Amino acid sequence: MKFLSKIISQLLILSMILMPFASQAGMIGTDQVISQAAAQADRARVVEFVARADVEQQLQVLGLTAANAQDRVNAMTQEEVHRIAGKIDSMPAGASDDWWWIIVVLVVAGIIWYAWK
Repeated sequence: MKFLSKIISQLLILSMILMPFASQAGMIGTDQVISQAAAQADRARVVEFVARADVEQQLQVLGLTAANAQDRVNAMTQEEVHRIAGKIDSMPAGASDDWWWIIVVLVVAGIIWYAWK
């Protein structure tokens, strides 16, 4: 019995010596919590955007499936996600940053006007 209590006490002493090195605790700042919440919100916004039906249809036209798009969003760094989420928020609803269609309409209108005159 004395041998067992000696082994147990030595194990307890050893665990008390090693415990401070095994665990570390610290305060988490409010700015860290807010930045993590904003990062999660940005990623959710991009995932929600990619999951929209019109976006999925356009991605399929470009040869990308919805599952591949989700995988690519999940593989993005936080900076990329933040940049894309900022673009989603800054663009008007239904708008596109491609101006080629305006040029095509102007050229067709010019051809029609020239042919009419």
